[in-house]
Amino acid sequence: MAAPRILVPAIGPADRIVTLPDGEAHHVARVLRAAVGDEVSMFDGRGREWIGRVSSVGSGPVTVDVLHETTPAAEPHVRLTLAIGLLKGEQMDTVVRDATMLGASKIVPLVTAHVAVPSRAWKSTTVLERWRRVAIASAKQCGRAVVPEIVPVVRFADFAPFAAPDQPVAADSRLREPILMCVEPRLAARAVDKTAAGEKIARPVAAIVLVGPEGGWSAEEVEQARSAGADLIHLGPRTLRAETVPTVVLTALWTAWGW
Repeated sequence: MAAPRILVPAIGPADRIVTLPDGEAHHVARVLRAAVGDEVSMFDGRGREWIGRVSSVGSGPVTVDVLHETTPAAEPHVRLTLAIGLLKGEQMDTVVRDATMLGASKIVPLVTAHVAVPSRAWKSTTVLERWRRVAIASAKQCGRAVVPEIVPVVRFADFAPFAAPDQPVAADSRLREPILMCVEPRLAARAVDKTAAGEKIARPVAAIVLVGPEGGWSAEEVEQARSAGADLIHLGPRTLRAETVPTVVLTALWTAWGW
């Protein structure tokens, strides 16, 4: 059985023994019922991972002896930002979970014209923390050593690529940050596989993928994105559920670009 994975953001290369954060300590002691000598895998959420052995567990702090650093699962070559219109209920949790597994570096929840989520829900002080917990749990489950950044909810017009569209463009095309906006086929210039395969852009260092809410994008949002240089793409002739779109588009991009 694989060693349980634990997020320890404060762990560093020089540490020989670490005290687990309260939440992880509770999980190790009360949920996993670990005993002294049990092996665990600790990651910092930024891409490094260590193997350790529980050295104390009980009524006090849970400590782990650090045995050695290990090589974590590889991250994608492209730093990918997923910007998605807010979805209802657990659909947003699904997006965060799956985007974490599929290697997104950042997740940006967007308030768009057709978002149906009431403001009291996305303005809640607990919603961002819940999404971050979902991302951590997903990283643990899939073996990833990076937890994607999840930023506070932002309005579409205030999203950085649109708020500052006149920034200088890098001379090297790989250093540009292409914007891929998923739209209906009738609005798209090409399918995602054609775009990612090089008909429009070579594999970049970073990219932004825009996915709309259940009601799709408004005409004004599509035009704003187009004016900022977004490439309008589609995922085929069928209408997909909004929470499924990120999984499909990320899978298509990694297939074309390579992991």
